[in-house]
Amino acid sequence: MLRRARGQQVCRREGMSFPFSSSFSSSSSPTSRFQGTKKKLFEKILIANRGEIACRVIRTAKNLGIQTVALYSDVDGPQSLHAKMADEAVQIGSGPSPSESYLRGNEVLEIASMTGAQAIHPGYGFLSENSTFATNILNAGIVFVGPPPSAILAMGSKSHSKLIMEDAGVPTTPGYHGKNQDPDYLLHEAVEHVGFPLLIKATMGGGGKGMRLVHDEGEFLEALESCKRESINAFGDDNVILERYLVDPRHIEVQVIADTLGNAVYLHERDCSLQRRHQKIIEEAPASDLPAEMRAMLGEAAVKAAKAVDYVNAGTVEFLVDSKTNDFFFCEMNTRLQVEHPITEMITGVDLVDWQLRVASGEKLPIVDQSQIPCIGHAFEARIYAENPAKDFLPATGQVWHHRPPTVANKGGGTVRVDTGIETGNQISVHYDPMISKLIVHGDDRKDALENLKHSLTNYQIAGVPSNIPFLLNCAAHPVFSQAGATNTGFLNDFADEVKIEPESASLGATEQAVCALVVSLAIENKVGINDIGEGKPSGPWSHLAGSWRAGKRHRRLLTSSEDGNKIVCTSNRDGTYDMTITTKTGDITLTVDGALDHNSNLQMTIDNVTKRSFTAAFNEDTVAGEINVNVWPVNGSCAFSMAFKHPLLHAHRKLDISQKSAVGSGSVKAPMPGKITKINFDEGDVVQEGDTLVVMEAMKMEHAVTANMPGVLSKLNCVVGDIVNDSHVLAVVSEDDEETEIAS
Repeated sequence: MLRRARGQQVCRREGMSFPFSSSFSSSSSPTSRFQGTKKKLFEKILIANRGEIACRVIRTAKNLGIQTVALYSDVDGPQSLHAKMADEAVQIGSGPSPSESYLRGNEVLEIASMTGAQAIHPGYGFLSENSTFATNILNAGIVFVGPPPSAILAMGSKSHSKLIMEDAGVPTTPGYHGKNQDPDYLLHEAVEHVGFPLLIKATMGGGGKGMRLVHDEGEFLEALESCKRESINAFGDDNVILERYLVDPRHIEVQVIADTLGNAVYLHERDCSLQRRHQKIIEEAPASDLPAEMRAMLGEAAVKAAKAVDYVNAGTVEFLVDSKTNDFFFCEMNTRLQVEHPITEMITGVDLVDWQLRVASGEKLPIVDQSQIPCIGHAFEARIYAENPAKDFLPATGQVWHHRPPTVANKGGGTVRVDTGIETGNQISVHYDPMISKLIVHGDDRKDALENLKHSLTNYQIAGVPSNIPFLLNCAAHPVFSQAGATNTGFLNDFADEVKIEPESASLGATEQAVCALVVSLAIENKVGINDIGEGKPSGPWSHLAGSWRAGKRHRRLLTSSEDGNKIVCTSNRDGTYDMTITTKTGDITLTVDGALDHNSNLQMTIDNVTKRSFTAAFNEDTVAGEINVNVWPVNGSCAFSMAFKHPLLHAHRKLDISQKSAVGSGSVKAPMPGKITKINFDEGDVVQEGDTLVVMEAMKMEHAVTANMPGVLSKLNCVVGDIVNDSHVLAVVSEDDEETEIAS
């Protein structure tokens, strides 16, 4: 059933930065040049996507006077940001997963017909590189804002695209690209012809999914099976290619765009070498420390690749560059807009979505002379994910109860842009990619842009779910990353210990704990929104600014940390200040603090009437868990910190489902995150060793192995393939031979 929401003309833009809303009208903005006329290209378009890319396309469409139709799944709902931003929003499918919603191509066409959309923009991911979907759109008399289906088909297969590139004279990496997919044959090819290390890559893959690095023959078959399983789930195709793995190359890609009149240009290159598990983390444009002649060769090779398949619209040609010789090899072509396209927009002043729509409508490219494509300054993009870098980057779900991205650049100037589909109050779902936003910065040169990036990461505020921001900041601040051209794809292998995030169990210092306890005390005593601090504050016992006054004695409140059980005693003084007694490893410390927290989350405080500090603080009451969660960002400091306290005025306890109760015995194996069970490797009664993969889970489009934490007998399995389980669900129990183990069911 199709559910339709109309008239959503106004979007509440809480906690967001919308740089395009102003930059399109300003000739001085680095994203406002060469946009062409304000001609209305289409009356209405449909965006077959969700989240930040849907919001991104909607912003440009609105600037061009084009009405927009958004889609939303039942889990996203009509109040999701992209649905609210569009002129119309229609529910697609009847389930939360992509296969039940955004991947239903026929239903997308039904909605486009029902709403009168003249064109469909696919964004990236989902159906964006599905040649059948593109063909069906064209057959329905609707414009596809993307390349011809033949180009998608040619470049969508990594094996076929390699052959095309070889014929076109574009350098390619050695490997096996044939049709024989028999595991034993692939193993033979790997050993005899490709060599190790090698990459197994899904022929229809992308985004790091369906890809495995194999170091030797013994790893090959298990990696192949896992790669095929992930590929069929993500792309509906489990064919793979084998490719020689270049040790620590640079990953450089070139943005190209072509029109229907035979014109094609490249918009310079992007360096995407900083990767984790083949997924890009921080990208920059242009690539630093490249000879001018090599830049030209990369660009010309990219245009040659596009013309070899009669490409039209925006696309990206990816190359691997040998760090020692600067030889480069074709990797793949992404026949869509890339996640990292904003940094190209920053250095060229081109709105790529604007150009996409113009090309799709049959217009000539606004610039056809390659020499006229500018390259101004430097830009970085950092991908901010809901994941826990202190716990092996496990993806996270939950409610975002505070989101305030940075809007102001570093003192040196520049531009800050945040593309996001999240606002305060939204849920991060297990069913979709865990990306929260893209932080994009621009500066006059690489040094200025990098300082802008670090400043913006430090001032990015998000709470409710863990994020990779501390990890991104460590990477951006690393001395090797600060050197132009020094970063390659082996960066995290070489410097993992230097950029890793220690477990969150590390306790905060006394001052940080006092700040968090102050926020809780102000919240409990209903003092949020009071701006007075210090001299002149009313001190009478009946003043609303006074402490929790009691006849004959001062009020004392015990706050207990939910993480480590640490105690903080908060004693209210009659002048509204607090004495905070904090237990540390070296003994108790008492600090006298005074502070005020306004409704805009600004916290001003003094410590022992001497140290004045400014923070931004946000708190959230979890009545189910009986906790207050506090996040604090130093205004002029470095890293954010947070604490969760047991709420002293609530007595509600967490209502655990009985299936979540811990099993008796030390061998309980729990789900490290919410997800879907895709494979079980052992049966009850089997003998297992510590480290054996018992269960394979899929969460946010990636596979995760759940291993045994001790040797013994698998005495209980509490899941089956296909189950959707919550975080900490007991999946299995491993027992010693003489240990009796029970589990609630």
